[in-house]
Amino acid sequence: MNGRRIILRRDVPEDMHSIIEWVERYSTAAADRFAQAVFDALDDLSSMPGKGSPKHFRSARLEGIRSWGVPGFRKFLILYRATPDAIDVLAVTHGSRNLRGLLLKRV
Repeated sequence: MNGRRIILRRDVPEDMHSIIEWVERYSTAAADRFAQAVFDALDDLSSMPGKGSPKHFRSARLEGIRSWGVPGFRKFLILYRATPDAIDVLAVTHGSRNLRGLLLKRV
């Protein structure tokens, strides 16, 4: 991995585990692809931290958060904040979730 270091918040591994477990019910191969796609996306974000869409929330605590879709799994998002030396990953989640509520619990 070249670029900024990746920091996974405490809940992110459980986010990924839950999604992988859900996808695995339908296809083990798809679950494996999802896991690899997340790691590849994190590697991309490390190299190009401005990727994705800025998120606009009314709470100042959520300022600077961006989302990047998991390649090949367009309904799933990586929610992150870029710092000068790192990518702070706050969540990996389905885009239909209440993102504001989820993030406010994590920042």
